[in-house]
Amino acid sequence: MHAAPASPQVFGLFGRRRAENVNRMEQSGVHARTQKLIAGCIFLAAGWSPLLHSAGPAAIPVFTKVQSDYMLACGGCHGETGRTNARLVPDLADQVGHFMRTPEGRAYLVRLPNVASAVLDDAALAEVLNFMVWTIGGASAPADAARFSAREIGPMRSRPLNNVSLRAVRGDLVATLIAEHGAPETLRDYGSASP
Repeated sequence: MHAAPASPQVFGLFGRRRAENVNRMEQSGVHARTQKLIAGCIFLAAGWSPLLHSAGPAAIPVFTKVQSDYMLACGGCHGETGRTNARLVPDLADQVGHFMRTPEGRAYLVRLPNVASAVLDDAALAEVLNFMVWTIGGASAPADAARFSAREIGPMRSRPLNNVSLRAVRGDLVATLIAEHGAPETLRDYGSASP
């Protein structure tokens, strides 16, 4: 179905000739093909192509308060999901909860220097640690482990693990967790020479 013929008034000074050309193109189907070609070029130039971007633009993530606090205090090294290059930075995903199996492991998580000095109040830090252990850590925490509270965070973080070998402290804890509490060998991946 064709549109009504173009009138000379639509095209101003060169109206009659332009209107006649448009009418001829519409009758031959050239005008419709040209419009489709031009529209396709415009979409490509604008960065839109159903072949290249079939899923649409990526959504911007929206974080809860505790997720934002985690990202600002911990996520820079441990990553958004707690997965990292475990040889350089300990993985948290599906592992961090194993430290909740002993009082020393529980205290270790709070007393790590970057955790103890986090720019969060005790209540916010307790929420971040709970998020790490029970959300990022998955099922690695024992079912009977208590959640961190602001009341216990203050005294522990006031004694950060400074002036000690963190690698040695962690190594001793990991050896105990594996030998006596059934933690997986993957806890040893941090600092290992092989991937």
